[in-house]
Amino acid sequence: MADYQNYDAISWSLGTPITHGRLQQMSTNISEVKTASGNHAKGVIVLNQFTSQISTIANGVLHTGLAGSTYTISTLNSASGSGSTDQRITLEAARYYKVVLSLPNIYLSGGHAGSHFVLSMIKTVSSVDTTLGTFNIMRTNAPGAAYFGGGVYHVMLDTGAGSTTPHEISATLSQANRVGTDTDTYSVSISTNAPLQLWVEDAGASA
Repeated sequence: MADYQNYDAISWSLGTPITHGRLQQMSTNISEVKTASGNHAKGVIVLNQFTSQISTIANGVLHTGLAGSTYTISTLNSASGSGSTDQRITLEAARYYKVVLSLPNIYLSGGHAGSHFVLSMIKTVSSVDTTLGTFNIMRTNAPGAAYFGGGVYHVMLDTGAGSTTPHEISATLSQANRVGTDTDTYSVSISTNAPLQLWVEDAGASA
């Protein structure tokens, strides 16, 4: 890249003629700014959040009364935004995208000794699921109810050549090693002050 300081200003005073040299300098300025800033992170692209629990499945999402299945606890899809707007993403080429879940905590109403929880980040393209990352969440082996697992979980995605096909992103939760005697349910704790948030952000150029 040329020394950007060579193109840091264009002086225009009253009556200054428009010349090919000044127009070229303007064009060079634009190119230099794009080159200097294009590799930087662009920040959050899309975000979905829940400030209260969903107790009956809505848009595939459920937060309470969870037991032995795999549950979607948050999603970015064609109807997940405010007013059911489309929150799917397309992938710009050669970028790093960060998929992030902010999880307030998991509440388990009983002991369930020996089990653990699996949190997964899923990408869905044309109905095909790809697991971007998984996190195994343990709790203490106390016999009673407990809160645990709160934190921010994320995975990085290199977009490579990019894609114009809409991508859905979701976060799922399941209880592994649950046995027949484990009858208590668990839930994701959510409130106005502790929202469940799922977002995708552009983290900068990958090449």
